Amino acid sequence: MAGFVKNKGSFDGGNTIKAEDVGATGTPAGSAADRPNDPNTGDIRFNTDDGALEVYDGTGFQTLAQTGTVTITQDSFTGDGSTVAFTMSTSVTSNQTQRIVVAVGNVYQNPASAYTLSGTTITFTSPPGDSETITVIHGYDSTG
Repeated sequence: MAGFVKNKGSFDGGNTIKAEDVGATGTPAGSAADRPNDPNTGDIRFNTDDGALEVYDGTGFQTLAQTGTVTITQDSFTGDGSTVAFTMSTSVTSNQTQRIVVAVGNVYQNPASAYTLSGTTITFTSPPGDSETITVIHGYDSTG
């Protein structure tokens, strides 16, 4: 069994925990329904539903990415002045707009106001201009 010693930190006056051997320490585990009702920012647990570690970021539990190869995908479209919806080659996890980078005519688009996502569809709030190049880069949420 791994031994732990609580030491007074000399740099910031805080406390540190030091492992004294190469063993392991247990991590709280359970389903999403078993999450604590009042977690603290930084709490880490193993989600048995997802089979992944997750951390509480102050607003919700976020899955920690596994080590692996990230597959970045670039989709390119051309605006026609009237079309607002375009189909990407792959879907974006959780349809979160901050998981992609979008440029229209080489101008970065604000994810809070320029477009929405649903599966593989990106929908602009106003149609990109006629002959405007649209570049969508996604896959930042992949883990191999």
